[in-house]
Amino acid sequence: MGAVMWIEVLSRHGEVASRSRIDAPQAHVGRAFDNDVVVDDPHVAPHHLRIVRDADGALVAEDLGSVNGLYAEHGAERVPRLALGGAPGQRIGRTVRRVHDAARPGAPEKPHLRPRAHAAWAAGLAIAVVGSLLLVEWLAITTERSWNVMLLPIVAFAAFVVVWSGMWALLSHLFFGQARFALQLRIALTGCLAFLLWDQLGEWLAYGLAWRELDDYASFGVWALLAALCYGHLLSIGPRRLPIAMGIIVALLASGAAIQFASKAETRRVVGERATLGELKPPRFRIVAPATPERFLQASDATKRAVDEARKREPPSGGPLDFDPSD
Repeated sequence: MGAVMWIEVLSRHGEVASRSRIDAPQAHVGRAFDNDVVVDDPHVAPHHLRIVRDADGALVAEDLGSVNGLYAEHGAERVPRLALGGAPGQRIGRTVRRVHDAARPGAPEKPHLRPRAHAAWAAGLAIAVVGSLLLVEWLAITTERSWNVMLLPIVAFAAFVVVWSGMWALLSHLFFGQARFALQLRIALTGCLAFLLWDQLGEWLAYGLAWRELDDYASFGVWALLAALCYGHLLSIGPRRLPIAMGIIVALLASGAAIQFASKAETRRVVGERATLGELKPPRFRIVAPATPERFLQASDATKRAVDEARKREPPSGGPLDFDPSD
C-alpha cells in the first residue's frame, strides 16, 4: 500500500479534472501516450516528468530535460527536482498537478448548508437590516413623517443588494459552476448589517463625546468592512489565486480611502471645521458635558477678534475673483 500514489490534474479553476492511481514505485508524466499520466497540453514535453521515491520513501518530481521545465505550483523559479512532501503541487507548461501518497490522511469534511438554509439566514438578515434602516430613518426625521420619505431609501437599498449579490452569483457561476445566489445574498446582507452598525456607532459616539473628527473619519472603517465583504464573497467562490485577487481589491480600496482622506483634508483646509456634528440627537445621550456659557462666550470673543483682525488686512492679490474694472 505504501507504493501507491495518486496523481491529480487540475483544471484552470483549480478543481480536480482527473485523478489517476499509480501502483508502482515511479510514474512518468508527459504528452506521449506511453506515459502513466498523459497531459493534453502543447507546452508539456512528450516525456516531461518522472515521479519517484527517494531513499526515505518520500515522493519527488524530477524534470526529464524539458524545454519549459518544472515549477512549484505557486513558484516562479524553475527547478530540476522538487520534493512533494509538504507541497504536492507542481506546474509543467500550463498544467498544474498534485501528487499524493496513499498513506496521506484526507482532510476532514466541511459542513454543508443547503440553499434553503442560506435563504433562511438571508431572510432573517433582511428583516434585521430593513428594521434597522426604518428605525434610523424614523429617528432622523425632524419634519412631518411621511412613508414615502422612509420607504424610498429602503427600496433603493434592496435594489442595490440584489444587483450586488447577482454580480457575485454570476462570478460564482463562472468560477465554481454554481450561482449560489442565496449564499451571496446572505454574505451581502451580513456586510450591510455591519456597515449600518458601524455607521450608527460612529455617529452616536461622535455626538456623545463631542468628537467631530470621529464623525468625519469614521467612514474610513467602511473601506475595511468593504474589503472584508469582498473577501467573504471571494472565499465562497474559491478561486485558485485568492490571495492575488484579494490583494488587488485591497489595493483599490486603499487607493479610494487615500483619495477620500486627501479630499477631506483639502476641504477642511479651504472651508474649515464644520459647525455641527451632523444629525440632531437627544441631549441625554451626551457623554461629555456641554460647554459652560462663560467658555462659549470666551470662544466667541476669540473668534470675533480673529475676524476683526482679518478684516483689517489687505486681501491677497491674484485671487480667482480679482478683475480689472476697466476690462
